Amino acid sequence: MRLDFIQNYPLNLQANEILFSNIYPNLSPIDPKDYAQHKQDIEEFSDFFGGREAYSFGFLCTDWFFLLEQIAKNGLIAYGISNHQQGYQACKLLGNFPYKLIPDSQSGKIEIDSIKKAIMNKCRCFIVPFVNEDILSINDIVSIQMLLQEELKDYILIIDISLAQSFQYPIPKILNSHTLFLLNGESIGLLRAHGSIIAKDFAYPFLFPPNLSNPMVFKALNQGVKNPLQVSYQDSKKLFYSCLKESLGDDLSLFVPLENTLPNSLPLRFASIKARNFLQALLLHKIYAINGQECLYGLTRPSFVLQEMGYTQLQARELISVSYRHLEDMKNLCEILKDIYLQIRLLEI
Repeated sequence: MRLDFIQNYPLNLQANEILFSNIYPNLSPIDPKDYAQHKQDIEEFSDFFGGREAYSFGFLCTDWFFLLEQIAKNGLIAYGISNHQQGYQACKLLGNFPYKLIPDSQSGKIEIDSIKKAIMNKCRCFIVPFVNEDILSINDIVSIQMLLQEELKDYILIIDISLAQSFQYPIPKILNSHTLFLLNGESIGLLRAHGSIIAKDFAYPFLFPPNLSNPMVFKALNQGVKNPLQVSYQDSKKLFYSCLKESLGDDLSLFVPLENTLPNSLPLRFASIKARNFLQALLLHKIYAINGQECLYGLTRPSFVLQEMGYTQLQARELISVSYRHLEDMKNLCEILKDIYLQIRLLEI
């Protein structure tokens, strides 16, 4: 059973077959048919999100660093620390860490007030995830864009839509000359380092990285977004939480209110445990879950998102970041989670 659905999205075999379907790594430099097809793939992909153009963006630290460095030359950055872990690492490599946009400890969202404070601090570029990593809460990107349009003549808004797209959550078509989308191909089943920047008449083309990409990447991305894995349209997160809460009482809580999270997504807080021990015990039952991105990538560190929000390392270790496609036997799963939790508390490990 997978409780890490959107964080560790299954590979889309058809999309990856497309990615490696070319015999040669480069298109013919003089064959107009090749370039016409490539252009069509880009147009179809970007149109899916209301855009007109798209560029390769691998979502690795080097990709993020180039993007951040280019922006930093032209204005102050307000960076949502709940973006992708590789973006967070790239921020550390800059001379000065950007102005931090931190999810509110109560709502779990990047609030409008924090955007206003960033504007007061003369920030002009805002990099915000639609869905916050680890805690899985949804930011109001439409209101953020409206505020920037009202307050600033020149601004750049970059929105990571990856986790929302994993769950096929509706993405507002708000691309314009000041707004970009980022999509991590890994979040729709492509192998790592095959993502995209999506744009529509963007006013600052110097931000687009001069990457040499796989010529089939946009055809593969099209396959990923248009033929995704089916997810349950019944949001059972509240029922799941109630079932678990009934067994564990005050030992179970949430880092973020469920009304602010994606469907079937729960940032569970198990009191006084270390997530690693809990996750190892779950593996014996063939149940896969994670604490946060740094746990997912094998870095054995608790959620940096929670720590930036003000939680201690010990508190951040209490997170089990749950997302699922569907639950076949919720009652049995709750019993397993309860038993493992109580055993760990009894053993004091």
